[in-house]
Amino acid sequence: MEKLKLVSEIHEPDQRNLLFVRIDTGKPLTIEDHHARVASAVLQPTVPDDVRSYFATIQNLCVYAWFAYDLYAIVEFLCYTAIEMALRIRFPVQGSRKRSLRSLLKEAVTKKLIKPKGFRHLRELRQIQAERLRVDRQIRKASGSQSMKSYRSPIPKTDYAEILERAIPDLRNAFAHPRKQAIVMPGQALLELKITSELINQLFTP
Repeated sequence: MEKLKLVSEIHEPDQRNLLFVRIDTGKPLTIEDHHARVASAVLQPTVPDDVRSYFATIQNLCVYAWFAYDLYAIVEFLCYTAIEMALRIRFPVQGSRKRSLRSLLKEAVTKKLIKPKGFRHLRELRQIQAERLRVDRQIRKASGSQSMKSYRSPIPKTDYAEILERAIPDLRNAFAHPRKQAIVMPGQALLELKITSELINQLFTP
C-alpha cells in the first residue's frame, strides 16, 4: 500500500526504481538515466504551445516518479488526456456537436493522420521480429525440421492506428473511473510517453 512520504524522505529515490538496471552495463539506473529516458519523448515545434506545455508537465511528473513510484500510473492516465487535448485542438468544435475521445480518434484515423509508420517503437519492434524470423528460418532450414512453405511470420498484420483508436478510450476510462489503484511500471509509463508524443506529432505534421 502506498503511503505519504515523510519530509525526511522526499529527496530519497523510491527503492522500487533501483531494482531496474541498464541493459548495457548491468548497473542500477540513476536519476540521470531516468531523466534522459523521459526527455527522449519529444513534441515537434509544430505542435501547439498549450499541448507542448501540458506534455512537459507530464514529463516532469514522470521525472518525479523517481521519488514516488506510484506517480507512474498518473503519468499514463495524463498521457491519454494529452492525446484528447491535442485532438480537440486539431479538430475544433463545429456548432454544438459534442465529440468523445473515441470519435475524435476515429476521425484522425479515418483521415489517415495517424499512421503505423509514425511510431518509432513499432518500427523497432518489427525490425526485431523480422530479424528473429530470419534467424529462425535459417535454423529450421539447416535442421530440416520444418518445411519453409508451412512457416508463418509472427509479425502481426493488424492496423496499429485502429488498435489505438479502440484501446485508448478504454484505457483512459479505466483510469478515470477506477475500481482499484493501478500501479504502473516505469517502462510502461515511458512507453506511453513515447506513443503519446509520436501520435500528437502526427496530428500536427505540416
